[in-house]
Amino acid sequence: MTVSITEHQVALNPVVQTFRAHGVYAYGTVDDENRWCVAADLETGHIDVRIGLDGFELDVWATSPGMFVEEDNPRRRQAMERLVRVSIPGIQRGYLDENHLLTWADDEAGIALRKSIALPFSVDARLPEIAMEQLDELNETLTVLESRLMR
Repeated sequence: MTVSITEHQVALNPVVQTFRAHGVYAYGTVDDENRWCVAADLETGHIDVRIGLDGFELDVWATSPGMFVEEDNPRRRQAMERLVRVSIPGIQRGYLDENHLLTWADDEAGIALRKSIALPFSVDARLPEIAMEQLDELNETLTVLESRLMR
């Protein structure tokens, strides 16, 4: 049985209201895989909530923009960025859990970290709190990774 995007939209409308009641501007949108989701864009990162197989799928992600912006020599900056890009797979395997994804964000000239977790439908009232906690933890991890990569 296939669930329509409209059914997901209706099911996620209360989540939008829950986030807004917690002071987080959230909105419904279609993601890059044509799934309905609730999104929130904050200074500290981004939050997406979707309907999963047995509950909510929560994605939080953030970037560390302009890692080498202070480097005046463009050739040296490109070399430093390349070193980070080739280091990412090893860091992914050695430091991060399976639900984390570390990438290089060309548009931000820095690393990007994403975390995905599955949550039961019963946490609907606590979703904003959980999402913010996860985003804070993600940013702490991002700061540690950035400091290791910039050595």
